[in-house]
Amino acid sequence: MTPASDMSPAPTAKQKSVNRATKLLNLASASMAMLHAPPKSPKKAPPPELFLGDTSYALRLDDDVTSFDSLSDLKYRLEQLPEKEIDIVFAGRTALDLSFQIPNGPFNDLEAMIEAEMDFRSPIPKDQSVTFWTAKETPNGDWLVEAAVVLKSAIDWVLQAMRDTNKSINLARRHTADGTLRLAVKPDWLQRPSRPSGTGFFASLRRIPPTLRMPLIAFAVFLISAIALFVVQSGRNGALAEQADAANAALREVAAEQAVTNDLQRRRALGNTRLTMVGRLAEALPDGVWLDQLIIEGADVTLIGFAPSAAEVTRLLSMLPDLSQIEFGSPVTRDNTQNLERFRINAVLTGEE
Repeated sequence: MTPASDMSPAPTAKQKSVNRATKLLNLASASMAMLHAPPKSPKKAPPPELFLGDTSYALRLDDDVTSFDSLSDLKYRLEQLPEKEIDIVFAGRTALDLSFQIPNGPFNDLEAMIEAEMDFRSPIPKDQSVTFWTAKETPNGDWLVEAAVVLKSAIDWVLQAMRDTNKSINLARRHTADGTLRLAVKPDWLQRPSRPSGTGFFASLRRIPPTLRMPLIAFAVFLISAIALFVVQSGRNGALAEQADAANAALREVAAEQAVTNDLQRRRALGNTRLTMVGRLAEALPDGVWLDQLIIEGADVTLIGFAPSAAEVTRLLSMLPDLSQIEFGSPVTRDNTQNLERFRINAVLTGEE
């Protein structure tokens, strides 16, 4: 996974004010969700863990670890478990790691923006993959997202075994190279309940695109705050001047948020060019060449993988009209266990700034 940069400038006083308003809105949203959510009893023990590796699979319950290698074997072992919920742990190269940052906003808009950004960055078509992610807030108010993308065909047989044995997924997690479990989130690919459409003002608000809804909500929060401030300080000298200054500052903040939204829309519009390049790359690379990672950041492209000849890979890439400035990003090494060369190749997408 390519780590996102945390070297963002410190937030200004005005940015902190907008972030505080957004946090209050998110706190209210989370509180309402907790009121409507059914109470959950704490688990007495962690659920079993289903490890999916590159070439091996295992089921762990406490310290008891058993391996399996087929659908029937997995179903048999699941039937012996009294637990209904199971954690799935993706290890090795079973998942493609992604990392990126998005601007602050209400929870519902953040979720929509994260899913749209993952669709934009993932080289695997949405109908052929499943995704899971987690996000944490940075000191400047942005959100750092760590996500993983898994081929649907690679886990269909595991999900089928769980359905056949009446089991459900508790958490989907990612096992990193250093042995830690970085991601732990609720999976979103198993019968996720749809939100009621409803009627009235709030239903109409939900139909507004997320990229426009966030600045509108921020502006509405500002107007409510400005009205309350006017009522409290209407009898004091200089109240109107202070509110005018606050209004101008808030409008500038809304304009800055809109600029970020416009930039996000511009980058999504470039998605068609990148997806076309990924398709041509799949056609150009012959059998025997496989990619460990494909990283696209702006116009920069990095390919990491294995091949019988790394030089032949650069030659094939130079024939693609979508790529230019093709060069090795690090020395080529040989994996003697597979008799393959490991390469890291850097290139630039033609026509992207």
